[in-house]
Amino acid sequence: MSFIQSGYAAAAKDARVLNANAHELITILFEELLNLLDEIHVIQTRDPTRKIVDQQAMALSIVDSLIVSLDMERGGELARNLRRNYSQARALIVTDDPVGRLENNRAAYRIISEISSAWSEIA
Repeated sequence: MSFIQSGYAAAAKDARVLNANAHELITILFEELLNLLDEIHVIQTRDPTRKIVDQQAMALSIVDSLIVSLDMERGGELARNLRRNYSQARALIVTDDPVGRLENNRAAYRIISEISSAWSEIA
């Protein structure tokens, strides 16, 4: 992607975020997190020794944002389950085990993908 195209893509993403309601913002977080987990997977598949610190940090930041967005007082069991699942995905993302890194990344992807899919069902 050229520099100009990436600038347009960034502007479009910014506009989408600025015009989004709360539900759409969470959807955007899911999309970005899944994209990052895909990026980590591709990097690790091509070169297992390449550092993925930046991608992990961004993914963890999104997971933390999803955790913080939960209303633990009113959310009841659902909020507790989501928090548990997000925490599990977080632990999988930060794994230091080079052997299990790809497996853990895919497990985190599956967790987030399932939640994202359920979220998209909500009108």
